[in-house]
Amino acid sequence: MVKMRLDRKIYLWSALCLLGTGCVQNQSSNGDDDRINLVVVQPEHFHAALVQKYKNSEINSEVHLFADTITSAEAYQNLIQQYNSRSESPTDWKVIPYYGNDFLDKAFKSNVGNVVVLAGDNKEKIEFISHSVKNGKDVFADKPLVINIDGYSRLAEFFNTSSPQSPLIFDIMTERYDVKNIIAKTLLNDIGFSGGIDKDGGEHAVKFNSTHHFIKEVSGKPLIRPAMFYNTLQQGEGLVDVTTHYIDLVYWMLSSEQTIDINKDLILDSAFRWCTKVTKNDFEKSTGMKQYPGMLKQSQTNEGDLDVYSNGKMAFNFKGVPISIAVQWNVESLDKRGDQFSAVFNAKRLRLEIKPDEAEVISVFIIPKEDNGKFEADLRQALQGIKDLPGLDIIKSKGAYKVIIPQKLYLSHEDHFAKVLEQFVAYRKAKALPEWEKSFMLAKYYLTTQALAKAKSIEYEEN
Repeated sequence: MVKMRLDRKIYLWSALCLLGTGCVQNQSSNGDDDRINLVVVQPEHFHAALVQKYKNSEINSEVHLFADTITSAEAYQNLIQQYNSRSESPTDWKVIPYYGNDFLDKAFKSNVGNVVVLAGDNKEKIEFISHSVKNGKDVFADKPLVINIDGYSRLAEFFNTSSPQSPLIFDIMTERYDVKNIIAKTLLNDIGFSGGIDKDGGEHAVKFNSTHHFIKEVSGKPLIRPAMFYNTLQQGEGLVDVTTHYIDLVYWMLSSEQTIDINKDLILDSAFRWCTKVTKNDFEKSTGMKQYPGMLKQSQTNEGDLDVYSNGKMAFNFKGVPISIAVQWNVESLDKRGDQFSAVFNAKRLRLEIKPDEAEVISVFIIPKEDNGKFEADLRQALQGIKDLPGLDIIKSKGAYKVIIPQKLYLSHEDHFAKVLEQFVAYRKAKALPEWEKSFMLAKYYLTTQALAKAKSIEYEEN
């Protein structure tokens, strides 16, 4: 009975704080309760909801949502409702919303939640991170954390002055959990098999290319994007957005769990930017809005279209390895192929490619540079040695070996979020990020923001 009364008092006190009675929070990840209590702030990107696609025993089902208006959180709320009402493995999230111009004060200064989820305005994200850190809340944020040099400087200050008691800041790097990337990383780092990356092959040893689309479907339904998505001053240009995933893969594949020294390990060689033209009809189809908001005035052309600088290409050197990364956004996938991705890794004994196969399924191909009759046997042995990926096989066609991956090993892009969340929970229990993870984040955002600052504008670039 005493405990019930105490719990009731605590609940009432928390409710009063949420309503703005001036309570000062003093809750952090280092408290006695290690369970996660989510605070979702201004979730203008659907990735905020993907964090909650599945139940997680480490997360309380009660989630506090803070936004300026209902509209800012509408897409998030719709996806959460979809997850709660689905027939298979429904979730049971109870979202407690607060809407108002003072949502930031309510979100960060109230005594609710200990983990802030951020996915939305990338320009303001560093400000939200700052509020979170000052109020003792950990941060689990969609990429990119910053989109310019000023933002990088603030992020670097957080990491450089952090202590064991400091809140955690972690960005959602989903691509590490793609089975194809895991296979590529393992084979490349099997030096006896691959011979190691060929740093001196006369071309970029690693190349990433990706194509994305403004108009697309998510969880089987048309994705409604906020108008902000077309404002690169808030969203960030192509050089500082999707590139974060591929830079992270470069670090993760070539320098896994090894701390990166920005001054010694990174050299930016070149960077370019160009725009995608979005018509008014395209904009309405994507956002549901018939008119451009004022925030997009600087992007409007004389013809009434939008020039969106969503595309970028950079070349850099990482620990002696020459790298090339290109990202392009088209309006819509007219051929219905959807988003596309390809990567090439030149090793001394082989060339590894991740690209669409004849059925347009992104697959892993291994092309031997010299086949002395033992390559196939060596490849099979290397694949069999990959931990937690049973059943891998190969088929040879036109001089290349295609890796056959059992369907059960594939995870969707959305399901990768659950994997990243598991890693975040593990780091949170350990009370700190590993030093190599911190260095990865700093080196990643240093490179993207430097590339944008030094980029040359061009008319068009083949992907």
